[in-house]
Amino acid sequence: MAQPGMPGGNFPGEDYVIRRLKDLERTVQQLAAANQLATAGIKAVPGGIVVEGSQTVNGPLTINGDSEVNGALAINGPLTLQSGIIQNDALANPVQIGTASNGLNNYAITTASTVRATVTLTVPDGFTEAVVTATATAMGQNSTATTDYLYCMAVIQGISGGELYTAAGAGLGVGLASPFQHTLTGLTGGDVVTVSVATRAGFNTWAAATANQANIYATAYFLR
Repeated sequence: MAQPGMPGGNFPGEDYVIRRLKDLERTVQQLAAANQLATAGIKAVPGGIVVEGSQTVNGPLTINGDSEVNGALAINGPLTLQSGIIQNDALANPVQIGTASNGLNNYAITTASTVRATVTLTVPDGFTEAVVTATATAMGQNSTATTDYLYCMAVIQGISGGELYTAAGAGLGVGLASPFQHTLTGLTGGDVVTVSVATRAGFNTWAAATANQANIYATAYFLR
């Protein structure tokens, strides 16, 4: 081996090279074992990565595959969607409409308010609210010898819309309509909404006649 001051004396010995190789090997092993992104909450898993912390993208973001958001999503800027791409029923079909009607005729009109005809509307799956519009109509012939009154009201899910009335002279026929609208909440698919028409006379029972009619027309706007 060269002595200091002699030619070749500035070159390290063979043991130096071996030490350097071992240091490099140790460094490579440490780098391979360490997760350099662990402090950011990022770890590798088979087929992808998992981000446990927050993620900020300051530039454009292009996603060519499917995406799923299981938590809250806030969009603070404009959102542009291609026409016709929304497939979710809650967005594509936010409202469903149900209609029904029923009636009764040739009955005696007593002085007690009595349901004469009823319809039912079934709540579709996935809907929780309903705006129900009902129109109750009534006609009757006053068979008594004095002026009397014919009352009519719509009833939605047991809630009365209030009575409307009209006067009828002795032996005369009259008719009227009583509209009512009510909002129902807390519904689930399969629930049944009941809508009815109730009538009565004011002072005395009116005898059964073909002119005595009660009808209910109901429309429900079901909302999610």
